[in-house]
Amino acid sequence: MPLNSLTCFSTEQLSEQEDLIVWMRTAALPTFRKLYGRIYVDLKVNDTITVHLENNYNTYSFGGKKKLVLSTTTWLGGKNDFLGLAYLTVGGLCFFLAFAFTLLYLIKPRLVTF
Repeated sequence: MPLNSLTCFSTEQLSEQEDLIVWMRTAALPTFRKLYGRIYVDLKVNDTITVHLENNYNTYSFGGKKKLVLSTTTWLGGKNDFLGLAYLTVGGLCFFLAFAFTLLYLIKPRLVTF
């Protein structure tokens, strides 16, 4: 099953290679996950996925670990829905406050005196 990812021998410009851009981005926390590829087809029960891994970068010298994670995503994002829900909550709160302050200004405007 092909992943939508580019090989290191791609003829595309570096600024167009999504997998390279994601992998080169600095992680904010010491433990992190980086998306390498996506499977755009629906998988059925008992489908087999074959993955070929190579250890091209030694992480043992500084105690690093590498893991392969297969995960699902939703419209809110990845594995953890908290960040998506937090964005929606803060956005809704900002929208409500903007509406409330606009209504307050229209009902009782500030008097400017000199």
